[in-house]
Amino acid sequence: MNKQKIKKWISLAILITIASVLFTRALFDSSLGYPDADRILMDGVFIHDFLQDLPLFHIYEYTVNYYGQYPALSIGYRPPFFPFVEGIFHFIFGVNTWSSRLALLFFGLVGITSWFALVRRIFDDATAFFSTLLLITLPFVAKWGWYTMGELPLLSMSMLTLYLFYRYVETDSTKHLFLTAAAFTATVWTKQTAFYIGFFFLLYLAVQGALTERIKEKKTWIALILVVLFLVPLALITLWLGDQNLAQSVGKGLGSGKSPWLVRLERLPEHFRNIVFYQTTIPMLLLTVVGMVAALVKRESRAIFFALFILVTFLFFSYVIHKNERYTIFWLPSFALFAALPVYLLRQRPALRNLFAGLLLLVAGYDTYKIYEKPPNHATGYDQAAAWILTHSQSPTVFVDAYNNGYFTFFMRALDPERSMYVLRADKLLTSSSISATNRLSVHVKDRKGIRNVLDRYGIEMIMVESRDTSGVEIHKELRRYLREGPFTEMTRIPVESNRPPLKNQELVIYRYRDYKPAEGGILELHLPVVGQTVRVPLRPTVKSKQSQ
Repeated sequence: MNKQKIKKWISLAILITIASVLFTRALFDSSLGYPDADRILMDGVFIHDFLQDLPLFHIYEYTVNYYGQYPALSIGYRPPFFPFVEGIFHFIFGVNTWSSRLALLFFGLVGITSWFALVRRIFDDATAFFSTLLLITLPFVAKWGWYTMGELPLLSMSMLTLYLFYRYVETDSTKHLFLTAAAFTATVWTKQTAFYIGFFFLLYLAVQGALTERIKEKKTWIALILVVLFLVPLALITLWLGDQNLAQSVGKGLGSGKSPWLVRLERLPEHFRNIVFYQTTIPMLLLTVVGMVAALVKRESRAIFFALFILVTFLFFSYVIHKNERYTIFWLPSFALFAALPVYLLRQRPALRNLFAGLLLLVAGYDTYKIYEKPPNHATGYDQAAAWILTHSQSPTVFVDAYNNGYFTFFMRALDPERSMYVLRADKLLTSSSISATNRLSVHVKDRKGIRNVLDRYGIEMIMVESRDTSGVEIHKELRRYLREGPFTEMTRIPVESNRPPLKNQELVIYRYRDYKPAEGGILELHLPVVGQTVRVPLRPTVKSKQSQ
């Protein structure tokens, strides 16, 4: 093995080690949490259970019944590629929070390796090393390894796709064309918005003067047909179950009466604010600007690949209505490339090159300090509450009213391999809404009599609530008053330690319904405004009897 290859593998090993340390921060702390992460966490558990049960001839029925038992899924609203990999990791390491995070790390390492290979191929080892280092030490990137969210898998799959696409453009290789098609399809199955990368493919080929030639090739059409065939099911699922998803993603410029150019200009302050305050640090951003100016002055044509990707990302997300800094995470590797680019441009001036490399190391060190300056989002107690109820409940149903209901649901499943309990949510049976407590709000129960009817109908013995209602909806406040004043006994209180604003100063309070009677079965009806559906699930009269202690 020559020195160049040894240097490459040492550089990559250093990057993988750093990323592994940063992305696995507090790996075994089950209290780490983030909005939406609980749903994606449960999606992975669902895939695990699905693969274990293999209900191949009644997939829809199985899925609906599973949601009725553990109402914290987002499959259908979100694509299942990452949860599928997450489910595999559950098979290997067991159903727990850290096995999901190891799945995140797996994706992260795939992305890091792909990006390093891409930049190394276009520029050199040093530029590849420093651009990747700056990317993985960004606090905004590192934190997506702490929560079971789709950002790190999405970013990593996009980097793999870009690498394979560049290899295809470079070689016109049939193998790389079909690998690009496969990676692109998997990226869209990670998140639907990733389909915009296809626009980048077309633009880059056009700028390179190769679009017409490639379109004429038979293999291009075969690859395109395969992509369409594999994405049609996702499109149909999104149209069927993506009511809220589509509503918040329809282009702002459509039907607005404004020109597309004006729409893009309106989003400039928002994009700039996200870049400055969320996605990058000031030193990293300044280096990015310096690199962009240097590439322009030096007329570095190889930087066009990354500049066009930033441009297409900006144009596409200028039409997405819902605003979130997570959505444009795609462009951060290209920002990191420009920040490191002077290392390549100064290759004929070793002293300045080394000086700039030292500056990059300082910036990476500063960003790493910023990662550890702030503790991850966390909320304790939900696993304890689930364990207590699993031990003490005689009923196979538990009623929960909590902002953090998804994590409670996850622990009810993770700590119960026999899947013996149903989790019934107040924000599905007393009310229903989409995304937030008041969006598309419907109130199904209006008073204590209605609450009691729900408890009796479903044979509920144990009720777990967060002590402070965060919904602001009157019936949820009334539930807490009824639990204090009605036929209920407070069994235990578990303090919540959290730095998440809705969960600060909370306690988890578990009550026993003194008039509890076993359910006689029946139908569990769940209203799901987030997907524009209502599902009806047979409620089994008994699942597993428990002896209270």
